[in-house]
Amino acid sequence: MSFPTFDYCIMCDIIRPELGGKSILLGFYGLTPNVDLAVPDINRAVVLSLLAGCPPVTDAAVVYEYVILITRPDGVGIFQTPASRLAVAQEKRAQISLFFNIAPPILPGRYSIRVLVNGEVKLDTSFSIRTPPPADVNRPQPGTGAPN
Repeated sequence: MSFPTFDYCIMCDIIRPELGGKSILLGFYGLTPNVDLAVPDINRAVVLSLLAGCPPVTDAAVVYEYVILITRPDGVGIFQTPASRLAVAQEKRAQISLFFNIAPPILPGRYSIRVLVNGEVKLDTSFSIRTPPPADVNRPQPGTGAPN
């Protein structure tokens, strides 16, 4: 039986692994493809994390290797992981996480995320990056003590 298709991909700032197979997510942006990041300075790197998961694996005896590819809106690849072994357990969900950055200059538009397992695409999703209007860039953020 083939490896299952990933059924979610979470985008956030940081993922911190915890005991018991749990994770703490900081700076939650959302579930792809419904992630729209406002990047005020396209000349500064953007650092992101993703956490993707899939339904239980039915054959844990098979060796599964995955690669994650991230592509800019113009189709240029900006990130590719080396092939890595995916830890699976019989009848348990599998998860992968990735910490990556997008180097400047940042292109506004839709970025592609693909996860291949044993050479087969098992996740094909995306997220958007946009530049906010100037009025939003200079607006004080809630909780900073700045006047609204």
